[in-house]
Amino acid sequence: MTEAEVEKVYEELEESITSQLPKEDLDYSVKQLDGLGAVTEKKLMAFGVSTLYDLCVRGSYEIQQLTGATKDKADEWVYKAKTMLEEKGYVRKTNMKVSELMRYQRDYETLKVNVPDIDEMFGGGLKPESLYEIYGEFGSGKTQFCYSLTAEIIAENGKVIWIDCEDTFKPKRLVEILLARELVKDEDEAIDLLDNIIYLYTPNTENLMGTVNNLTKLMLEGRPKLIVVDGAIGQFREEYLGRGTLAARQNQLAKLMTHLKNITFYFTCVVLFTNQVQTDPSIMFGDPIKPIGGNVVGHASTYRIYFKKSGKKRIARMVDSPEDPTQDIQFSLSAKGIDVPE
Repeated sequence: MTEAEVEKVYEELEESITSQLPKEDLDYSVKQLDGLGAVTEKKLMAFGVSTLYDLCVRGSYEIQQLTGATKDKADEWVYKAKTMLEEKGYVRKTNMKVSELMRYQRDYETLKVNVPDIDEMFGGGLKPESLYEIYGEFGSGKTQFCYSLTAEIIAENGKVIWIDCEDTFKPKRLVEILLARELVKDEDEAIDLLDNIIYLYTPNTENLMGTVNNLTKLMLEGRPKLIVVDGAIGQFREEYLGRGTLAARQNQLAKLMTHLKNITFYFTCVVLFTNQVQTDPSIMFGDPIKPIGGNVVGHASTYRIYFKKSGKKRIARMVDSPEDPTQDIQFSLSAKGIDVPE
């Protein structure tokens, strides 16, 4: 291709990306960032980095890799983007007084599953700007919890993004929960509410990473309160086999968790992801079950909750929290999804 043809391709790509943004989102365009040259701008556009939010969510290390810029320059761009979003009032200030931060967090709109003991375990509900990990063996209630929380949100016409990594999402189950919880009058109303969910199926880790990279545009369009990522960590375990792939797997996991964590902050939302478990043979006494993903996943999670079976009952344990005590709460599974213990 000639230089003129390449230039035309970039122009068409830029026009295509810009046209997909809501009109009010043009105010977020990377074009307004000082110090970003035309060549760099085109490189960013080619990788889907079209808004100030994209710069902040991707982070300076990834921006450096995409553009070939120095680390200092990439740091500068991301810092400027964050500052501009703060000045426009689109995200909260990062240099707040502690008293301001306390009042801000006190006024959080929490997400409730409307099972009193479970909501109390979460300190009144799931809090924005937080990454929640729920892990447990098959049938322990992880996905049912996600369904129940989603049902409560969409019943109030809130938006949810559901990333399905295992091809197990069942809209029919959500309809059943909406009806059983008496959140709707009939099945038709329940089916209509399903349109408040943006469903994304990711059959492999490459597709998953591409989907997460493009979440900012979906967040700007609908401002969802919740992002559910069901089964993502298991995909990495299935695709990266053997010790020789461990470093590559953990690097990709770290990128995924960083992106999701950044999204919770810049869009004031909750990310809830389910995780598989494995048995630790080194544990001689106590529960040998532990989540997969290692320290990368553990350190990125704001809250970690362990679901386990106990006969017909289920137990939710707050394993790790910056504020809530470790405790065990009993619950059951019913037509309502997560329910009070029988």
